[in-house]
Formats: sequence, C-alpha cells, structure tokens
Amino acid sequence: MKSLARIVRPLVLLAIFVGAGWLLYHLLRDLDFNKLAHDLKAMRADQIGMAIALTAMNYVILMGYDWLAIRYLGHALPVGKLAVASFIGHVSSFNLGAMFGGSSMRYRIYSAWKFSMVEIVQLVAILGVTFWLGVLALAGVMFLLVPLPIPPGLLTLLPPWAGDWLASRGLPWLGLILLAHVLAYLGICAIRRKPLRIWRWDLPLPPPTLSLAQIGVSCADLMIAAAVFYVLLPSGISVTYPTFLSVFLLALVVQVFLHVPAGIGVFDAVMVAFFLDQKEAMTAALLVFRGIYYLLPLAVAGVVWLGLEIVLGRQFLREVSAKLQAAQAKAATAPERTPG
Repeated sequence: MKSLARIVRPLVLLAIFVGAGWLLYHLLRDLDFNKLAHDLKAMRADQIGMAIALTAMNYVILMGYDWLAIRYLGHALPVGKLAVASFIGHVSSFNLGAMFGGSSMRYRIYSAWKFSMVEIVQLVAILGVTFWLGVLALAGVMFLLVPLPIPPGLLTLLPPWAGDWLASRGLPWLGLILLAHVLAYLGICAIRRKPLRIWRWDLPLPPPTLSLAQIGVSCADLMIAAAVFYVLLPSGISVTYPTFLSVFLLALVVQVFLHVPAGIGVFDAVMVAFFLDQKEAMTAALLVFRGIYYLLPLAVAGVVWLGLEIVLGRQFLREVSAKLQAAQAKAATAPERTPG
C-alpha cells in the first residue's frame, strides 16, 4: 500500500502541476509582451525597495514560528541560531516544499544542535499547525468580510467535488468552515490535557495562550507577505489592500491544498484569473514578486547555509579531536598490564 502511495502521489502532483500550467497558458496565451515589458520597466525603485524591506520584515516575523515551537518544547536557543534555522528552513520550504525543503533542512540544523528526532518531529508539526491556524483564521475572516466572485477557470484547478461545492456556496461559507476549524482547535487546547496521538507520535497540545500567539504570528506573516506583493502592483491595477489580501489568501489556500512546491503555476493562475482584464500588469507584478520574495532570499540563504556548514564542520572536528585526546589521555594514565 505504501509503495503504491509513493507512485500515485507524484503522479497526482504532476497532473495538478500540468493542469495549473495548462490553465495559466490558457489565461496568458494572448499576452501582450510589449505591454508586459512596459509594465516591468514602469516598476519604480521605491516599489522594489519597499518590497525588499517588507520581505526582510517578513522573515523577522517568521522567526516567531520557530521561537514558539522551541519555547513549547522547553529548549533554550540563542537568537542567532534561531534566526539561522528559521531563515534557511522557511526559504527552503517556500522554494522546495515543506516536506523536501523546510523539514529536511531543519532536521539537518536542529539535529546538529542536539535536538532529538522526536523533538524535531514535534517542532515541524508545531510549525505546520501555526501556519495553518493563521491561514484558516485570516482567510476565514477575509472571506466573510470581502466575499469575491469565483472565476470559472479557477474551479478547474480543484477536485470536482470541491469545485462544485465552492461554485454553489461561495467564499463566505468557506470562511465559516475555516473559522469553525480554528475555534474547534482552540477548544480542544482549552479542555484537553493529554497529548494528541498522530500516527506514532504524541503531540502535546499547547495552552490556549500559546495557541493565540500562534495565530497572531501566522496572521502577521500572511498580511506582510501579501503587502510585499501589493506594493508591486502597477498603477493600472486599482484594488484595495483588503480585497487583494482576500485574493492572495484564496490563492494560498488553493496552493497549499494542492501541495505544489512554491505554488508554481497554481498560485500564479489564481492571481491572474482574478485580474484577467489586467493580466499583463499582474504578470509583471508576479514576476517581480517571485524574484524578491523567493529567489532573492534563496540566494542569501545559500550563502548563510554555506557558512553554517563550515561552522558545523569545524564544531564536528573539534568534538572528534576532543574525544581522541580524551581517549589518548585515558590510555596513557591506565596502569600497564603485565603477563603473569
């Protein structure tokens, strides 16, 4: 059964990726490249500077995910190490996916800092819960406050049952369901004291105060990430930030629901579908957004990762050298055994 799942899951992801690519091609097949080039050239330096500053702020906020998880596990970690682990972990997750990127990198880093396997699994689980709490809470509120008409092309990305349900009921009903999940989680945390059993792992539930902090950190992260994109919009796109945030969250929910790394194709298709009459301007903003929010941090993370590996390598050599010296000292002080 597991071997079948290993085969089927990549095929499903490939089908979703191809479907998103086909939809994106369908939306952009008559794209005016001259207008696209004009919109890219019209991007102002202050827009790019503001987007970079907001991205830097966002990665500071993202440290809250790891800080809450480590605090929950009862570990003490210097701010410098916390910042390195958070930055590399989130950049890897955004560009390579949570499973193959963020989780793998965090295992490499935290295991080198003497976290046990169980603790790392719990930490990754807490990070995921924190992210989803923010998505469900903020998306639920925005879908109720700013209900949007669903573009027909968007529904083709979803499974038929999900597409039909969303088309017939709309975003407000989806918002209510998302908020109901958040309230249920907070209720469980308030009344349950025993750990939650997930497969082979026990996940102790945080107290309600920590759960509320998780929601706050994740919501702040999502709002700033949307703001990075929003400040890059050309003047031709006239939309308020709350409306744009609602579209951004819907694109994010669809992206995460379909598990496509970095949302390539899926996120872009949803954003373009909502601004189809200004698709050149939206495509220009998308390209610059991906460059600033994904690729620029990836380049910086590569340098940070190289430096970290050098530090960890030196630390490993010092530990091996200390053990060898201790063994030699022990051998030198041991009494000689004479035959007799």
